[in-house]
Amino acid sequence: MKDQPSKQVGERGRHANYSKEYVEEALALWRTSGRSATAVAAELGIRRPLLYRWAAAQRRATDTPQPSAPARAVRSLAELEAEIGRLREENDKLLEQREILKKSLGIFSELPPRGMPKSKP
Repeated sequence: MKDQPSKQVGERGRHANYSKEYVEEALALWRTSGRSATAVAAELGIRRPLLYRWAAAQRRATDTPQPSAPARAVRSLAELEAEIGRLREENDKLLEQREILKKSLGIFSELPPRGMPKSKP
């Protein structure tokens, strides 16, 4: 695969040494591919827990605090009441549209009268 990182293994077996570049490329492949760790690990010929270990080590190494959720602006009581009023109006409109659609469905699903009218030439 063209997305597969180039493997540089110092030794094969239980305690294989993978280059830092290989580890970073493998983690990038896992994160950007949208596939599971199992699928990526199988493609790379490694075990899934190794990917998890590499990811945890990378998170510890960066040691950057996670950005907190942006603080929401405090809205006044008048703004909140105005929004509630707008949402209630929208809700009423949607309920009315639903009722109209239900009635039209009943009309359109009625069986046509038996037989077609005869046409006269």
